Amino acid sequence: MQLTIERLNLEYLSWSVEFGLGRNNNDIRFGQHIHNKYDLPSKIDVFYIENTDKAYHELLNYVEEAQISNIL
Repeated sequence: MQLTIERLNLEYLSWSVEFGLGRNNNDIRFGQHIHNKYDLPSKIDVFYIENTDKAYHELLNYVEEAQISNIL
């Protein structure tokens, strides 16, 4: 599945409401969750970023630069 800005925003909103800036109940970081769920190129390294906001902004930059269409 491809990460679009709409999907990223929905993931971020859901994560922030449920887990805040930290890890989830399975000790998984936001960037790790996104990395595992979506097809990301290897140049996008958010897997080890602890802060949810920082991972989100890195992913947002990637989606905007790649000009991925906003199709859910």
